[in-house]
Amino acid sequence: MNTPPAPLAQTLGQIPDAPGIYMMLDKNGDVLYIGKAVSLRSRVRSYFQESAAHHVRTQAMVERVQDVRTIVVTNEVEALILEANLIKRYQPPYNVRLRDDKRYPYLKVTNEPFPRVLFTRVVKNDGARYFGPYTNAHGLRELIDLVRLVFPLRTCPEPIDGRRRRPCLQYHIKRCLAPCVGYQSQDDYDGMIEEVVLFLAGKQESLLARLQHDTVSSAASYNFEAAARLRDRIVAVRRVTEAQKVVWRSRIDMDLLGLARAQGQACVQVFMVRAGKLLAQEHFILDGVADQPDSELFSQFLKQFYTARTAGAPEPPGMSPLASIRTARGVEAPVPLPRANAKSARTAASAIPKEILVQALPGDTSVIEAWLTEYKGTRVRVLLPLRGERSRYLKLVQKNAEQNLKAFLAHQEVQETAQAQSLTELADALELPEPPHRIECYDISNIQGSNAVSSMVVFVEGRAKKSDYRKFKIQYDKGPNDFAMMQETLRRRLRYLRTKTDIDVANRDDAVEGRVSKDEGTKLIDQLARKEKFNKKPDLLLIDGGKGQLSAVMEVLEQMDMTGLSVAGLAKENEWLYVPGQPEPIVLPPNSAALHLVMRIRDEAHRFAVTYHRQRRGKEMTRSAVDALAGVGPVRKKRLLTAFGSAAGIRRASVDEIAAVKGMTPALASRVKAALEKSP
Repeated sequence: MNTPPAPLAQTLGQIPDAPGIYMMLDKNGDVLYIGKAVSLRSRVRSYFQESAAHHVRTQAMVERVQDVRTIVVTNEVEALILEANLIKRYQPPYNVRLRDDKRYPYLKVTNEPFPRVLFTRVVKNDGARYFGPYTNAHGLRELIDLVRLVFPLRTCPEPIDGRRRRPCLQYHIKRCLAPCVGYQSQDDYDGMIEEVVLFLAGKQESLLARLQHDTVSSAASYNFEAAARLRDRIVAVRRVTEAQKVVWRSRIDMDLLGLARAQGQACVQVFMVRAGKLLAQEHFILDGVADQPDSELFSQFLKQFYTARTAGAPEPPGMSPLASIRTARGVEAPVPLPRANAKSARTAASAIPKEILVQALPGDTSVIEAWLTEYKGTRVRVLLPLRGERSRYLKLVQKNAEQNLKAFLAHQEVQETAQAQSLTELADALELPEPPHRIECYDISNIQGSNAVSSMVVFVEGRAKKSDYRKFKIQYDKGPNDFAMMQETLRRRLRYLRTKTDIDVANRDDAVEGRVSKDEGTKLIDQLARKEKFNKKPDLLLIDGGKGQLSAVMEVLEQMDMTGLSVAGLAKENEWLYVPGQPEPIVLPPNSAALHLVMRIRDEAHRFAVTYHRQRRGKEMTRSAVDALAGVGPVRKKRLLTAFGSAAGIRRASVDEIAAVKGMTPALASRVKAALEKSP
């Protein structure tokens, strides 16, 4: 029975008969599922028809749906792009999605006058060129080292503004041609960057032909030093190229995708063949694959994988879905991002092959082909080979997928066994009713009370969940008092767990206190809780400290009427656990899995707090008297320091000299002069 509740039934009656995407939401407003449809009205309402027969997983999702949001676009291709972007953004639990895809590393060629090659896990629409995603971070770092060895690119972030007078050590060991001091021109450096892009895109033959031509030209011009450098580069590229296996007699570019499934998990293996050579291979674990046919897995994977590979590229001509989106029920459409440069477009085009071979054709193959064709500029085909060389090689790709999935499941089993054992031991030691699902650990970092901060790290099922980490800038300013700082941290975190009826406006957040009514405060707390993910109740609070810190935390819990939360303190000296109501510590065996777990969690909280403290302390140390001047922003500050060199130089200057700086006025110059003379 799929009869929706009355409010949802009203929403379903208002859904437009137009192409777009739909988002299924639960009672907390969390996104359960995102899909696309040619007709939103027909597709969404089909979920709630009494005669509908769904898979068990889909039926479970439908029963949780309390609201449906829709975004209308102009055609199905635009819906496809938006669907892939929103799945990546919200990570809905009932969608097929790349496992932890937000963490996959990329190789980035920066968008600077003299670009650098960097390792990154964050893809931005900033005009840079991205290659990836890669699943092996170590392998990507080795690739970056190889690129820097073959091509003498700069690695420093120092701006090239003509102020530097001498090259650094990288120049002397021939790992950089020192564009920072003018030894290498912009055109020469740009040419080398284009060679890097050819190399990364697998176009080694085009690159070798180009290098050979430049070598001959340099030698003909009697520039033998440049010719020698080009010769060495040719040797290095050939050394890499010779290691690649020729797998295809034709020179066509293609990606081969093999699928393996076992124990409710799925793995997609990707072989990237360029100009007949196997350029790279990666495998990806998929989540949310239960009850999904192979065709649907390939559909979702193709959309998410090639969305990632074309990240940072401009929308193809005539296709700008985010600019044409109309929303329903007040849903805000994503803000269109700035268009990237033409170089990014060429990189995105090279990331898409002419042929994509799969084991099962997606139901929306024609839409995917149209989307990829728009990006590449030439026809892209998604094919299912049934016989011949393509079919035989695709079976080899599938065998690789099976092997990688087998290794993943074995590793996962070992991890889950160890984590389950450690959580069970910890629950037994602390006399918890069941193993703690969510553990939150807190630590304080300060130097004699200055730049005080605290950290909150979260472990779910024994594994770090970094997306839920939080750091706090301590407001307590009455000297070093770790107990008071810990109490402040716990108050600021635990207030989000209070129920609506328990909210006391007088004791709530500073942003709410005394300025809003109780109803408005309740609404704001709900919004903040959802935004900050603070509304998830921990099964165990772990405090870095012994009896003193534990007593301070218990005072907060009693004040907030939350004594039902399980709490433990871990003393550093002997690694003893203290719990409320027990004067003697709990001593875990040195080889205990539970002890290793709590130590790992405590060390992670300490690392996170110390890192934040160092950041704050570093900023404090670099502050000058100019930062505190009223009316002097970043631009005026830079102009003043450029003109006078330092705060002391500004102090020595006359009011007329300060007023002569661009952007300054006589009145402001007088105030600046007076303020600096009063400062120490």
